[in-house]
Amino acid sequence: MPNQLLAFSRQFTFCAFTCAILAYAAIALPPSTYGQDILKLDASRHGGQLKEAFRDLVKDVQYYAVDVEINKRHKVPGTLLDVRRGWIACKASELNEFADKDDTFICHFAGDDTSEAKMLGYDKSLDLVFLKLTNTPDLADVKPVKELQPGQWVVSLNRVSEVPLGVGVLGAGPREIESAVGYLGLTVDETPEGLTVSGVMANSGASQAGLKKGDILLKQLDNPARKRGWLAKKLGQIEPGDWFTLLAERDGELLELDVRIGANWDSVIDRQALMNRFGSDVSSRRSGFRSAMQHDTLMHPSDCGGPLVTLDGKLAGINIARAGRTDTYAIPLNDALEAAKKLD
Repeated sequence: MPNQLLAFSRQFTFCAFTCAILAYAAIALPPSTYGQDILKLDASRHGGQLKEAFRDLVKDVQYYAVDVEINKRHKVPGTLLDVRRGWIACKASELNEFADKDDTFICHFAGDDTSEAKMLGYDKSLDLVFLKLTNTPDLADVKPVKELQPGQWVVSLNRVSEVPLGVGVLGAGPREIESAVGYLGLTVDETPEGLTVSGVMANSGASQAGLKKGDILLKQLDNPARKRGWLAKKLGQIEPGDWFTLLAERDGELLELDVRIGANWDSVIDRQALMNRFGSDVSSRRSGFRSAMQHDTLMHPSDCGGPLVTLDGKLAGINIARAGRTDTYAIPLNDALEAAKKLD
């Protein structure tokens, strides 16, 4: 009996203490905060007030961020990897077109310095195109990070903003991000003429490339594909968000189409992935990376390709994909440097 009284006394004391705290909060807080988020977005970790605190950091290392202009038509964010070697990297699947070594590349730096560059190559497993500057501006050396730990703060930059694009916390170190399944957005029939398009889905990669019902898919010139398995195997070799060239025949005319692979609908409706996408705009290519870090910075997919730095101004990596509401991936600097070295 005494033990029961003691237990009751402890429970009563705890409840009384909790009620006192809640009563104090109700008196101390202004009525306007009842049922609302007390911390406004502008004062939150993703708001403008916090970004202002990093203005001096951005000023010191903004030259890490470049804009890469392709054929004087299209610009994407890029990252300066090594000043002495003149290495630049940008997100391949944001180019919106095929890029090859015959294209013209101009790199724009903070302060309006520019330099032409040539293409070194493409690393599919990192979704990066690598460039080499032909005339490097007078810049300080890039300071590489030596070690990163989950829980560290990281800052995302671009070329023009005097404050960060975003500030976040590193959630996970480098790991492989497994591939998602891609789809083209068409149906096909096996006919005597070859693998024939029987339907094209609206807003799919197939429709945007110009494929139409009745087109015959070709393995190569004058060699029609015959089996659905050929198309399935081809799609299995290509990451969602990537481009590839598809040959087709229409009324005797040869078509050479640039097609972008979308995400498989089964992947899109995966419950966990769908919940993480609510309220967020995600990158078309956000999987199939052989090595990527994860942080929680809020950023637009079109900002991917720019640098990720630590609070002491060290280059940590390249933002590569907005994967969900709270997930952004970045390619570690060491992986990008190794790939550039192999291509140079």
